[in-house]
Amino acid sequence: MNNPHIWSVLDIEPTADLSIIKRAYARKLKTTRPDQDPEGYQRLREAFEQAKGYAARSLLSDVVTEVVDESPSFTLPTPVHIEPLKELTPDIDDALEQELEALKPVTEIIDVMMDDETEGLSLLKSALSGELLQNLRLREVFSQELAAQLSEREGLYSALLIRVSEVMGWDIDHYQPEGISLHRLAALQHQVEMTGANYYWSLMEREYQNSALNRLRLRLLTVEGATLPWWARLVPDFMTSLHDKLRDIRTYYPALLPRLNSVLLKTLSETRVVLRWGTVFLTGFWLLLIMLATSEHPHPWRSRIILIAIIGLYIHGYSFLEQKLRQWPRILCATVCAFSLLSVGIIVKIMLGFFTMFKPEAGNLAMAVTNYAVLSASSFCVLWMMAPKHWKWYGVPLNAMIILVIFPWECMKKASGVVGVVAFILLLAMYSLLIAFGFR
Repeated sequence: MNNPHIWSVLDIEPTADLSIIKRAYARKLKTTRPDQDPEGYQRLREAFEQAKGYAARSLLSDVVTEVVDESPSFTLPTPVHIEPLKELTPDIDDALEQELEALKPVTEIIDVMMDDETEGLSLLKSALSGELLQNLRLREVFSQELAAQLSEREGLYSALLIRVSEVMGWDIDHYQPEGISLHRLAALQHQVEMTGANYYWSLMEREYQNSALNRLRLRLLTVEGATLPWWARLVPDFMTSLHDKLRDIRTYYPALLPRLNSVLLKTLSETRVVLRWGTVFLTGFWLLLIMLATSEHPHPWRSRIILIAIIGLYIHGYSFLEQKLRQWPRILCATVCAFSLLSVGIIVKIMLGFFTMFKPEAGNLAMAVTNYAVLSASSFCVLWMMAPKHWKWYGVPLNAMIILVIFPWECMKKASGVVGVVAFILLLAMYSLLIAFGFR
């Protein structure tokens, strides 16, 4: 090869494959325009012509070698004069010009499409219906170039890709797409994912600008090396919101994970206990309720300790045990049954406080067993009929008791202002009656 520099101009390895040379030239031509860079265009054109000559000479050499190999037994009396370059070059140039003409509208179509999807798709359909793209070879070149440029275009979204694939017949919903290669399909899908991820990232940046705590959340998420202040762990739902945001990114936008602060990821993975507003409210509500409802009891502190232990068991204890026992389903099932039996006992105790006629006489064991059994079975049947279908039958009393305990917080989340104050007072009165009758 007389001038090895031509391959660096075309940005390819030395090759005698004319199709590779033409594609390289067409690709470089998009960024080297004669009106913008005349010298660069001249170098590109000279490199292209020399590469074509190299490919043609290689083709001629192969033809001559083949003829000689097929006829080794004799020598031609006169040299054969073959001039394939003069015959092939016009055809090669015509084919190249056709490909370049077919590729011309690709960039314009994509530009219009990204601004106005409908107009861009209309322009694409118009180009496909043109006489030039009725040629199957040119249509394939056009399809590959369209896929290549789309896969490099920021802002490509899923709905647009689906509509383009319908027009082009790419059939991207199958493992063997028609019209484009698998690696090109992967590049398109990656560009769609990055568009969604970048949009989510920009939304998160705008969302976390409305308060000092949110700005701290954004800094912890996005600034590499930012550490969590000690007091942030004491702010209710601060750690929870970071956990939720990290879960959303891992589930829906994994491409954003490299942008996240690795120090925060490590801190969140090592954090076991987080403070929530629901926990703060329920703890304060039940402590206040227990103190008020047991103030007239003869032994108030004994009753308070028992009630605090029971409420703490349902608010914190069961959720902690459930997380620890998930790997041992049989032990977890036994734990749920034990909690359900305790729940039935508490419900029956409250019912006996309201309906003293069912309270068994002191020392009458048969009456106690009968009454407690009937009330327990009746309570379980009523709860089972009211329970959602996804509840396991042995966990119905436990779930009902948990709902009873956390119901005040669920009400307060939906109430605000005067309505919230009224709801809080009514909840205190109602639950005070339950405790008073239950310990009567």
